Amino acid sequence: MAKKPVAVFVILSFSLLTCSCFPRKVTKAEEVEPSKIAGRPGSRPPAVVSVVTKDGKLVEFRKDRLATFDRATSSIVGIAGNEAVRIPLSDVQQAWVRKTSAGRILGNVLIIGGVAAGFVLFATALAFHDLTEAIEKSCPFVYSYDGRDFVLDAEPYGAAITEGLKRTDWAELSSLRPVDGQYRLLLANELDETQFTDEIKLVAVDHAPGVRVAPDLQGGIHTFSDPIPPALAVDQNGRDIRPFVRANDQIFWLSRLEGRDPGAKGEFRDELTFEFPKPAAAKTVKLLANVWTTQWGSASAGKFLGLFGASLDGSYREVDRKGPLYDAVQAWMGREDLYSLKVWVETPKGWESRTAIFGGAPVITKDKAYVFDIGDIPGDILRIRVRPPVNFWMVNSLAVDYAAEAPVRVTELAAAKAVDPNGRDVRAELAATDGDYHESPARNDRVELVFPAPPVPAGLERTVLLKASGYYRAHIEASGEPQTGLITRILMEPGFAARYSFRKYLEWESSVLARADSRR
Repeated sequence: MAKKPVAVFVILSFSLLTCSCFPRKVTKAEEVEPSKIAGRPGSRPPAVVSVVTKDGKLVEFRKDRLATFDRATSSIVGIAGNEAVRIPLSDVQQAWVRKTSAGRILGNVLIIGGVAAGFVLFATALAFHDLTEAIEKSCPFVYSYDGRDFVLDAEPYGAAITEGLKRTDWAELSSLRPVDGQYRLLLANELDETQFTDEIKLVAVDHAPGVRVAPDLQGGIHTFSDPIPPALAVDQNGRDIRPFVRANDQIFWLSRLEGRDPGAKGEFRDELTFEFPKPAAAKTVKLLANVWTTQWGSASAGKFLGLFGASLDGSYREVDRKGPLYDAVQAWMGREDLYSLKVWVETPKGWESRTAIFGGAPVITKDKAYVFDIGDIPGDILRIRVRPPVNFWMVNSLAVDYAAEAPVRVTELAAAKAVDPNGRDVRAELAATDGDYHESPARNDRVELVFPAPPVPAGLERTVLLKASGYYRAHIEASGEPQTGLITRILMEPGFAARYSFRKYLEWESSVLARADSRR
Protein backbone atom coordinates (compact mmCIF):
# COMPACT_ATOMS: atom_id res chain seq x y z
CA MET A 1 0.00 0.00 0.00
CA ALA A 2 1.25 3.49 -0.78
CA LYS A 3 2.47 5.88 1.84
CA LYS A 4 -0.50 7.92 2.98
CA PRO A 5 -0.47 11.25 4.79
CA VAL A 6 -3.37 11.53 7.18
CA ALA A 7 -4.10 14.00 9.92
CA VAL A 8 -5.09 12.51 13.28
CA PHE A 9 -6.54 14.85 15.85
CA VAL A 10 -6.23 13.30 19.30
CA ILE A 11 -8.08 15.95 21.27
CA LEU A 12 -10.50 17.28 18.69
CA SER A 13 -14.24 16.80 18.91
CA PHE A 14 -16.43 15.97 15.94
CA SER A 15 -16.11 18.56 13.16
CA LEU A 16 -16.86 18.61 9.48
CA LEU A 17 -14.29 17.63 6.90
CA THR A 18 -10.99 19.62 6.58
CA CYS A 19 -7.25 20.00 7.33
CA SER A 20 -3.72 20.39 5.85
CA CYS A 21 -0.55 18.35 5.52
CA PHE A 22 2.95 19.55 4.76
CA PRO A 23 4.37 16.79 2.59
CA ARG A 24 8.13 16.32 2.34
CA LYS A 25 10.42 14.22 0.18
CA VAL A 26 12.36 11.98 2.54
CA THR A 27 14.42 8.85 2.77
CA LYS A 28 13.66 6.19 5.35
CA ALA A 29 13.91 7.67 8.83
CA GLU A 30 16.03 6.12 11.57
CA GLU A 31 13.92 5.30 14.60
CA VAL A 32 15.16 6.27 18.07
CA GLU A 33 15.20 3.55 20.74
CA PRO A 34 12.37 1.43 19.26
CA SER A 35 12.33 -0.80 22.35
CA LYS A 36 10.74 2.06 24.29
CA ILE A 37 7.81 2.48 21.92
CA ALA A 38 4.50 1.09 23.13
CA GLY A 39 1.92 -0.42 20.85
CA ARG A 40 0.64 -3.57 19.29
CA PRO A 41 3.03 -6.53 19.08
CA GLY A 42 5.08 -6.18 15.92
CA SER A 43 3.87 -2.65 15.21
CA ARG A 44 6.15 0.26 14.36
CA PRO A 45 4.66 3.62 15.36
CA PRO A 46 5.86 6.48 13.17
CA ALA A 47 8.87 8.66 13.93
CA VAL A 48 8.34 12.32 14.82
CA VAL A 49 9.25 14.97 12.25
CA SER A 50 8.48 18.05 14.34
CA VAL A 51 6.61 19.23 17.41
CA VAL A 52 4.71 22.42 18.21
CA THR A 53 4.55 23.31 21.89
CA LYS A 54 1.58 24.97 23.55
CA ASP A 55 3.34 28.34 23.47
CA GLY A 56 3.66 28.16 19.67
CA LYS A 57 7.31 27.05 19.39
CA LEU A 58 8.21 24.77 16.46
CA VAL A 59 10.87 22.12 17.14
CA GLU A 60 12.09 20.34 13.98
CA PHE A 61 14.06 17.12 14.36
CA ARG A 62 16.95 15.98 12.22
CA LYS A 63 15.73 14.25 9.06
CA ASP A 64 18.34 11.52 9.37
CA ARG A 65 17.36 10.74 12.97
CA LEU A 66 13.72 11.56 13.56
CA ALA A 67 12.43 11.59 17.10
CA THR A 68 9.97 9.13 18.62
CA PHE A 69 7.68 8.60 21.60
CA ASP A 70 9.29 7.46 24.84
CA ARG A 71 6.65 5.73 26.95
CA ALA A 72 8.94 5.47 29.98
CA THR A 73 9.16 9.25 30.39
CA SER A 74 5.93 10.27 28.61
CA SER A 75 7.89 12.48 26.25
CA ILE A 76 9.10 12.92 22.71
CA VAL A 77 12.87 12.45 22.35
CA GLY A 78 15.10 13.30 19.41
CA ILE A 79 17.84 15.49 17.96
CA ALA A 80 17.04 19.10 17.01
CA GLY A 81 20.04 20.68 15.32
CA ASN A 82 22.95 19.23 17.25
CA GLU A 83 21.20 18.98 20.60
CA ALA A 84 19.34 16.14 22.25
CA VAL A 85 15.78 17.22 23.00
CA ARG A 86 13.19 15.73 25.33
CA ILE A 87 9.74 17.35 25.27
CA PRO A 88 7.12 16.27 27.83
CA LEU A 89 3.86 15.31 26.15
CA SER A 90 2.05 17.69 28.52
CA ASP A 91 3.79 20.56 26.66
CA VAL A 92 2.85 19.35 23.17
CA GLN A 93 0.08 20.90 21.12
CA GLN A 94 0.73 19.01 17.90
CA ALA A 95 3.27 16.67 16.35
CA TRP A 96 4.06 15.84 12.75
CA VAL A 97 5.01 12.19 12.35
CA ARG A 98 6.07 9.84 9.56
CA LYS A 99 4.04 6.78 8.63
CA THR A 100 6.05 4.58 6.29
CA SER A 101 5.09 1.86 3.84
CA ALA A 102 6.05 0.72 0.38
CA GLY A 103 5.84 3.01 -2.61
CA ARG A 104 6.92 6.50 -3.56
CA ILE A 105 3.91 8.45 -2.31
CA LEU A 106 5.02 10.71 0.49
CA GLY A 107 3.74 12.90 3.26
CA ASN A 108 3.53 13.36 6.99
CA VAL A 109 0.88 12.58 9.58
CA LEU A 110 -0.45 15.12 12.05
CA ILE A 111 -1.29 14.24 15.65
CA ILE A 112 -2.64 16.91 17.96
CA GLY A 113 -2.70 16.87 21.75
CA GLY A 114 -4.34 19.12 24.26
CA VAL A 115 -5.80 17.48 27.32
CA ALA A 116 -3.90 15.40 29.84
CA ALA A 117 -5.75 12.17 29.14
CA GLY A 118 -5.18 12.49 25.42
CA PHE A 119 -1.43 12.23 25.81
CA VAL A 120 -1.74 8.54 26.62
CA LEU A 121 -2.70 8.16 22.96
CA PHE A 122 0.71 9.29 21.78
CA ALA A 123 2.31 6.20 23.31
CA THR A 124 0.27 3.54 21.56
CA ALA A 125 0.15 2.22 18.05
CA LEU A 126 -3.30 0.94 18.92
CA ALA A 127 -4.59 4.48 19.39
CA PHE A 128 -2.82 5.62 16.24
CA HIS A 129 -4.53 2.86 14.28
CA ASP A 130 -7.93 3.58 15.79
CA LEU A 131 -7.64 7.29 15.06
CA THR A 132 -6.55 6.67 11.49
CA GLU A 133 -9.48 4.36 10.90
CA ALA A 134 -11.90 6.81 12.53
CA ILE A 135 -11.26 9.61 10.06
CA GLU A 136 -11.32 7.59 6.87
CA LYS A 137 -14.32 9.22 5.24
CA SER A 138 -13.32 12.22 3.24
CA CYS A 139 -12.74 12.86 -0.46
CA PRO A 140 -10.20 12.05 -3.20
CA PHE A 141 -6.49 12.50 -2.66
CA VAL A 142 -4.51 14.16 -5.45
CA TYR A 143 -0.78 13.47 -5.53
CA SER A 144 1.63 15.68 -7.51
CA TYR A 145 4.87 14.42 -9.04
CA ASP A 146 7.72 16.65 -7.88
CA GLY A 147 10.39 15.10 -10.09
CA ARG A 148 11.14 12.26 -7.71
CA ASP A 149 8.06 11.27 -5.73
CA PHE A 150 4.31 11.63 -5.74
CA VAL A 151 3.39 13.92 -2.86
CA LEU A 152 -0.08 14.52 -1.42
CA ASP A 153 -1.01 17.97 -2.69
CA ALA A 154 -4.80 18.41 -2.71
CA GLU A 155 -8.06 16.92 -1.47
CA PRO A 156 -10.87 18.37 -3.57
CA TYR A 157 -14.60 18.85 -2.93
CA GLY A 158 -14.60 18.08 0.79
CA ALA A 159 -18.07 17.91 2.38
CA ALA A 160 -19.72 17.05 -0.96
CA ILE A 161 -21.20 13.90 0.55
CA THR A 162 -23.89 13.40 -2.11
CA GLU A 163 -24.61 14.67 -5.62
CA GLY A 164 -26.85 17.48 -4.42
CA LEU A 165 -23.82 18.94 -2.60
CA LYS A 166 -21.44 18.44 -5.54
CA ARG A 167 -19.08 21.32 -6.11
CA THR A 168 -15.97 22.44 -7.97
CA ASP A 169 -12.75 23.13 -6.09
CA TRP A 170 -9.62 25.05 -7.02
CA ALA A 171 -6.43 24.44 -5.04
CA GLU A 172 -2.75 25.22 -5.51
CA LEU A 173 -0.53 22.24 -6.33
CA SER A 174 2.54 23.51 -4.53
CA SER A 175 4.58 20.31 -4.98
CA LEU A 176 3.94 19.89 -8.72
CA ARG A 177 6.96 20.26 -11.01
CA PRO A 178 7.23 19.85 -14.80
CA VAL A 179 9.29 16.90 -16.01
CA ASP A 180 10.06 16.52 -19.72
CA GLY A 181 7.35 19.02 -20.59
CA GLN A 182 4.67 17.25 -18.58
CA TYR A 183 2.82 17.52 -15.26
CA ARG A 184 1.91 14.19 -13.65
CA LEU A 185 -0.82 13.55 -11.05
CA LEU A 186 -2.42 10.61 -9.30
CA LEU A 187 -6.12 10.76 -8.40
CA ALA A 188 -6.53 8.23 -5.59
CA ASN A 189 -9.35 6.72 -3.56
CA GLU A 190 -7.77 5.49 -0.34
CA LEU A 191 -10.88 5.60 1.83
CA ASP A 192 -13.98 3.55 2.54
CA GLU A 193 -16.21 5.37 0.08
CA THR A 194 -17.23 5.67 -3.56
CA GLN A 195 -15.94 8.79 -5.29
CA PHE A 196 -17.57 10.41 -8.31
CA THR A 197 -15.21 12.78 -10.11
CA ASP A 198 -16.75 14.84 -12.91
CA GLU A 199 -13.86 17.00 -14.07
CA ILE A 200 -10.09 17.27 -13.51
CA LYS A 201 -8.03 20.02 -15.12
CA LEU A 202 -4.98 22.10 -14.33
CA VAL A 203 -4.96 25.90 -14.35
CA ALA A 204 -1.55 27.45 -15.04
CA VAL A 205 -1.32 31.00 -13.69
CA ASP A 206 1.73 32.95 -14.87
CA HIS A 207 2.53 36.08 -12.88
CA ALA A 208 5.29 38.44 -11.85
CA PRO A 209 8.00 37.06 -9.54
CA GLY A 210 7.23 37.38 -5.85
CA VAL A 211 3.46 37.66 -6.33
CA ARG A 212 1.36 35.09 -4.50
CA VAL A 213 -1.73 33.70 -6.22
CA ALA A 214 -4.83 32.20 -4.60
CA PRO A 215 -8.25 31.21 -5.97
CA ASP A 216 -11.58 32.20 -4.50
CA LEU A 217 -14.39 29.70 -4.04
CA GLN A 218 -15.69 30.33 -7.58
CA GLY A 219 -12.29 29.89 -9.24
CA GLY A 220 -11.48 33.59 -9.58
CA ILE A 221 -7.74 34.28 -9.46
CA HIS A 222 -6.46 36.88 -6.97
CA THR A 223 -2.95 38.21 -6.43
CA PHE A 224 -1.25 39.13 -3.19
CA SER A 225 1.75 41.40 -3.70
CA ASP A 226 2.34 42.23 -0.05
CA PRO A 227 0.10 40.21 2.29
CA ILE A 228 0.02 41.74 5.78
CA PRO A 229 -0.19 39.44 8.84
CA PRO A 230 -2.30 40.48 11.85
CA ALA A 231 -0.82 43.12 14.13
CA LEU A 232 -2.98 41.70 16.92
CA ALA A 233 -4.65 38.32 17.33
CA VAL A 234 -6.36 37.26 20.56
CA ASP A 235 -8.84 34.66 21.70
CA GLN A 236 -11.88 35.21 23.90
CA ASN A 237 -9.66 35.14 27.00
CA GLY A 238 -7.25 37.75 25.68
CA ARG A 239 -4.52 35.18 24.98
CA ASP A 240 -2.08 36.24 22.25
CA ILE A 241 -2.46 33.74 19.40
CA ARG A 242 -0.21 35.46 16.84
CA PRO A 243 2.46 32.71 17.05
CA PHE A 244 -0.14 30.28 15.74
CA VAL A 245 -1.72 32.37 12.95
CA ARG A 246 0.85 34.79 11.55
CA ALA A 247 2.29 32.52 8.81
CA ASN A 248 1.31 29.59 6.60
CA ASP A 249 3.46 27.04 8.39
CA GLN A 250 3.21 23.96 10.60
CA ILE A 251 1.82 25.87 13.58
CA PHE A 252 -1.95 26.18 14.04
CA TRP A 253 -4.45 27.69 16.39
CA LEU A 254 -7.00 25.20 17.67
CA SER A 255 -9.50 25.07 20.49
CA ARG A 256 -8.20 24.38 23.98
CA LEU A 257 -10.28 21.67 25.57
CA GLU A 258 -9.18 21.95 29.18
CA GLY A 259 -12.26 22.64 31.28
CA ARG A 260 -14.67 22.67 28.31
CA ASP A 261 -18.08 21.36 29.33
CA PRO A 262 -20.66 20.77 26.59
CA GLY A 263 -23.38 21.01 29.22
CA ALA A 264 -22.40 24.49 30.42
CA LYS A 265 -24.54 27.52 29.64
CA GLY A 266 -23.59 29.94 26.90
CA GLU A 267 -22.47 29.39 23.33
CA PHE A 268 -20.08 26.51 22.73
CA ARG A 269 -17.69 28.59 20.63
CA ASP A 270 -14.32 30.24 20.65
CA GLU A 271 -13.98 33.86 19.56
CA LEU A 272 -10.87 35.08 17.73
CA THR A 273 -10.28 38.77 16.99
CA PHE A 274 -7.69 40.05 14.53
CA GLU A 275 -6.46 43.58 13.84
CA PHE A 276 -4.78 44.62 10.60
CA PRO A 277 -3.42 48.01 9.51
CA LYS A 278 -5.65 49.60 6.85
CA PRO A 279 -5.16 52.47 4.39
CA ALA A 280 -7.75 55.07 5.38
CA ALA A 281 -9.17 55.24 1.85
CA ALA A 282 -9.36 51.48 1.22
CA LYS A 283 -12.70 50.33 -0.21
CA THR A 284 -12.07 46.59 -0.54
CA VAL A 285 -9.75 44.06 1.04
CA LYS A 286 -8.42 40.69 -0.08
CA LEU A 287 -8.25 38.18 2.78
CA LEU A 288 -5.76 35.33 2.31
CA ALA A 289 -6.89 32.51 4.58
CA ASN A 290 -5.52 29.08 5.38
CA VAL A 291 -8.29 27.96 7.72
CA TRP A 292 -9.93 24.56 7.91
CA THR A 293 -12.32 22.41 9.86
CA THR A 294 -10.76 19.68 11.98
CA GLN A 295 -10.11 16.15 10.87
CA TRP A 296 -12.17 14.42 13.43
CA GLY A 297 -15.00 15.82 11.35
CA SER A 298 -14.83 12.98 8.84
CA ALA A 299 -15.69 10.63 11.71
CA SER A 300 -18.30 13.11 12.88
CA ALA A 301 -19.94 13.23 9.47
CA GLY A 302 -20.19 9.46 9.46
CA LYS A 303 -21.79 9.47 12.91
CA PHE A 304 -24.29 12.12 11.84
CA LEU A 305 -25.19 10.25 8.67
CA GLY A 306 -25.57 7.02 10.65
CA LEU A 307 -28.41 8.60 12.60
CA PHE A 308 -30.58 8.39 9.46
CA GLY A 309 -30.52 4.57 9.64
CA ALA A 310 -32.47 2.84 6.89
CA SER A 311 -33.74 6.22 5.67
CA LEU A 312 -30.25 7.36 4.59
CA ASP A 313 -30.61 6.54 0.89
CA GLY A 314 -33.95 8.32 0.76
CA SER A 315 -32.41 11.31 2.54
CA TYR A 316 -29.61 11.42 -0.03
CA ARG A 317 -32.20 11.45 -2.80
CA GLU A 318 -34.09 14.31 -1.16
CA VAL A 319 -30.91 16.38 -0.93
CA ASP A 320 -30.02 15.50 -4.54
CA ARG A 321 -33.36 16.75 -5.84
CA LYS A 322 -33.04 19.94 -3.74
CA GLY A 323 -36.00 19.06 -1.54
CA PRO A 324 -36.81 20.32 1.98
CA LEU A 325 -33.91 18.40 3.56
CA TYR A 326 -31.49 20.14 1.21
CA ASP A 327 -32.82 23.51 2.37
CA ALA A 328 -32.53 22.44 6.01
CA VAL A 329 -28.92 21.29 5.54
CA GLN A 330 -27.96 24.53 3.77
CA ALA A 331 -29.55 26.63 6.52
CA TRP A 332 -27.84 24.52 9.19
CA MET A 333 -24.42 24.91 7.61
CA GLY A 334 -24.86 28.65 7.25
CA ARG A 335 -26.05 29.10 10.84
CA GLU A 336 -23.80 26.72 12.77
CA ASP A 337 -20.36 27.60 11.27
CA LEU A 338 -19.45 23.93 10.97
CA TYR A 339 -18.54 23.75 7.27
CA SER A 340 -18.28 27.46 6.53
CA LEU A 341 -17.09 30.05 9.04
CA LYS A 342 -18.53 33.55 8.92
CA VAL A 343 -16.06 36.43 8.90
CA TRP A 344 -17.29 39.40 10.94
CA VAL A 345 -16.01 42.94 10.44
CA GLU A 346 -16.31 45.76 12.95
CA THR A 347 -18.22 48.68 11.42
CA PRO A 348 -19.69 51.90 12.87
CA LYS A 349 -22.97 49.95 13.15
CA GLY A 350 -21.39 47.04 15.00
CA TRP A 351 -20.08 43.66 13.88
CA GLU A 352 -21.34 42.57 10.45
CA SER A 353 -20.78 39.36 8.51
CA ARG A 354 -19.04 40.11 5.19
CA THR A 355 -17.95 36.71 3.88
CA ALA A 356 -17.56 33.08 4.95
CA ILE A 357 -14.48 30.85 4.90
CA PHE A 358 -15.05 27.37 3.54
CA GLY A 359 -13.06 24.81 5.45
CA GLY A 360 -12.30 22.41 2.61
CA ALA A 361 -11.24 18.85 3.34
CA PRO A 362 -9.96 16.96 6.38
CA VAL A 363 -6.46 15.99 5.24
CA ILE A 364 -4.99 18.84 3.23
CA THR A 365 -6.07 22.34 2.30
CA LYS A 366 -4.53 25.35 0.61
CA ASP A 367 -4.84 29.13 0.71
CA LYS A 368 -8.11 30.65 -0.43
CA ALA A 369 -8.88 34.28 -1.28
CA TYR A 370 -11.92 36.17 0.03
CA VAL A 371 -12.62 39.67 -1.30
CA PHE A 372 -15.14 41.92 0.44
CA ASP A 373 -16.17 45.55 0.86
CA ILE A 374 -14.79 47.72 3.68
CA GLY A 375 -15.74 51.12 2.27
CA ASP A 376 -17.89 51.89 5.32
CA ILE A 377 -15.07 51.31 7.82
CA PRO A 378 -13.29 54.53 8.88
CA GLY A 379 -9.80 54.92 10.27
CA ASP A 380 -6.60 52.98 9.76
CA ILE A 381 -7.46 49.67 11.51
CA LEU A 382 -9.44 46.72 10.16
CA ARG A 383 -10.85 44.45 12.86
CA ILE A 384 -12.00 40.96 11.89
CA ARG A 385 -13.61 38.32 14.08
CA VAL A 386 -14.43 34.64 13.66
CA ARG A 387 -16.43 32.53 16.11
CA PRO A 388 -15.59 28.86 15.52
CA PRO A 389 -17.56 26.18 17.39
CA VAL A 390 -15.29 24.39 19.86
CA ASN A 391 -13.06 21.81 18.13
CA PHE A 392 -14.48 22.41 14.69
CA TRP A 393 -11.75 24.62 13.20
CA MET A 394 -8.02 25.15 12.89
CA VAL A 395 -6.47 28.46 11.85
CA ASN A 396 -3.10 28.29 10.14
CA SER A 397 -2.80 31.84 8.83
CA LEU A 398 -4.69 35.01 7.95
CA ALA A 399 -3.32 37.96 6.00
CA VAL A 400 -4.78 40.90 4.09
CA ASP A 401 -3.83 42.80 0.94
CA TYR A 402 -5.25 46.11 -0.30
CA ALA A 403 -3.31 46.36 -3.58
CA ALA A 404 -4.99 46.23 -6.99
CA GLU A 405 -4.94 42.87 -8.72
CA ALA A 406 -1.65 42.26 -10.54
CA PRO A 407 -1.81 41.06 -14.16
CA VAL A 408 -1.84 37.28 -14.67
CA ARG A 409 -1.95 34.95 -17.64
CA VAL A 410 -4.32 32.01 -17.07
CA THR A 411 -4.23 28.80 -19.14
CA GLU A 412 -6.55 25.86 -18.52
CA LEU A 413 -4.93 22.51 -19.30
CA ALA A 414 -6.85 19.34 -20.16
CA ALA A 415 -5.33 15.91 -19.51
CA ALA A 416 -3.32 14.37 -22.35
CA LYS A 417 -3.58 11.03 -20.55
CA ALA A 418 -5.93 9.66 -17.88
CA VAL A 419 -5.72 5.91 -17.27
CA ASP A 420 -7.46 3.85 -14.58
CA PRO A 421 -5.92 0.72 -12.94
CA ASN A 422 -7.29 -1.46 -15.76
CA GLY A 423 -5.58 0.63 -18.42
CA ARG A 424 -8.85 2.21 -19.56
CA ASP A 425 -8.70 5.73 -21.01
CA VAL A 426 -11.00 7.86 -18.80
CA ARG A 427 -10.23 11.29 -20.25
CA ALA A 428 -13.80 11.73 -21.54
CA GLU A 429 -15.22 11.17 -18.04
CA LEU A 430 -12.94 13.85 -16.59
CA ALA A 431 -13.12 16.38 -19.44
CA ALA A 432 -15.98 18.58 -18.22
CA THR A 433 -18.49 19.10 -15.40
CA ASP A 434 -21.33 17.40 -17.26
CA GLY A 435 -22.56 14.58 -15.03
CA ASP A 436 -20.49 11.94 -16.84
CA TYR A 437 -18.56 10.80 -13.75
CA HIS A 438 -15.47 8.73 -13.28
CA GLU A 439 -16.62 6.38 -10.53
CA SER A 440 -14.09 5.04 -8.05
CA PRO A 441 -15.84 2.53 -5.76
CA ALA A 442 -12.94 0.88 -3.93
CA ARG A 443 -9.85 1.62 -1.88
CA ASN A 444 -6.63 1.91 -3.87
CA ASP A 445 -8.41 2.83 -7.09
CA ARG A 446 -6.14 5.28 -8.88
CA VAL A 447 -6.12 7.29 -12.08
CA GLU A 448 -2.78 8.31 -13.56
CA LEU A 449 -3.02 11.72 -15.24
CA VAL A 450 -0.55 13.51 -17.50
CA PHE A 451 -0.96 17.13 -18.59
CA PRO A 452 1.08 19.27 -20.97
CA ALA A 453 3.40 21.76 -19.22
CA PRO A 454 3.73 24.75 -21.57
CA PRO A 455 6.86 26.87 -21.16
CA VAL A 456 6.71 29.68 -18.60
CA PRO A 457 6.96 33.07 -20.35
CA ALA A 458 10.27 34.87 -19.83
CA GLY A 459 10.35 37.00 -16.69
CA LEU A 460 7.33 35.33 -15.10
CA GLU A 461 6.72 32.65 -12.47
CA ARG A 462 3.99 30.00 -12.51
CA THR A 463 1.48 28.82 -9.92
CA VAL A 464 -0.46 25.69 -10.92
CA LEU A 465 -3.95 25.10 -9.58
CA LEU A 466 -6.03 21.96 -9.60
CA LYS A 467 -9.61 22.31 -10.83
CA ALA A 468 -11.74 19.36 -9.68
CA SER A 469 -15.47 18.76 -9.58
CA GLY A 470 -17.41 15.91 -7.99
CA TYR A 471 -18.84 14.31 -4.87
CA TYR A 472 -18.47 11.12 -2.80
CA ARG A 473 -20.59 8.68 -0.81
CA ALA A 474 -19.15 7.19 2.38
CA HIS A 475 -19.73 3.46 2.83
CA ILE A 476 -21.96 3.56 5.90
CA GLU A 477 -23.98 0.66 7.23
CA ALA A 478 -27.41 2.29 7.13
CA SER A 479 -29.89 0.18 9.04
CA GLY A 480 -32.45 0.49 11.81
CA GLU A 481 -34.96 3.19 12.58
CA PRO A 482 -33.88 6.79 11.92
CA GLN A 483 -33.26 8.78 15.10
CA THR A 484 -35.63 11.51 13.98
CA GLY A 485 -35.68 13.46 17.23
CA LEU A 486 -31.89 13.66 17.42
CA ILE A 487 -31.59 14.58 13.73
CA THR A 488 -34.11 17.36 14.24
CA ARG A 489 -32.20 18.76 17.21
CA ILE A 490 -28.91 18.68 15.27
CA LEU A 491 -30.39 20.47 12.26
CA MET A 492 -32.75 22.88 14.02
CA GLU A 493 -31.46 23.66 17.53
CA PRO A 494 -28.78 26.39 17.45
CA GLY A 495 -25.49 25.18 18.92
CA PHE A 496 -26.65 21.63 19.58
CA ALA A 497 -24.47 19.95 16.92
CA ALA A 498 -21.21 21.18 18.46
CA ARG A 499 -22.24 20.13 21.98
CA TYR A 500 -23.48 16.74 20.80
CA SER A 501 -20.29 16.05 18.88
CA PHE A 502 -18.12 16.97 21.86
CA ARG A 503 -20.06 14.55 24.04
CA LYS A 504 -19.56 11.84 21.44
CA TYR A 505 -15.86 12.67 21.30
CA LEU A 506 -15.51 12.25 25.07
CA GLU A 507 -17.17 8.83 24.83
CA TRP A 508 -14.83 7.83 22.00
CA GLU A 509 -11.72 9.07 23.81
CA SER A 510 -12.63 7.13 26.94
CA SER A 511 -13.04 3.92 24.95
CA VAL A 512 -9.70 4.35 23.15
CA LEU A 513 -7.87 5.13 26.39
CA ALA A 514 -9.37 2.07 28.05
CA ARG A 515 -8.21 -0.18 25.22
CA ALA A 516 -4.78 1.44 25.17
CA ASP A 517 -4.36 0.84 28.91
CA SER A 518 -5.49 -2.76 28.58
CA ARG A 519 -2.68 -3.49 26.10
CA ARG A 520 0.17 -1.97 28.08
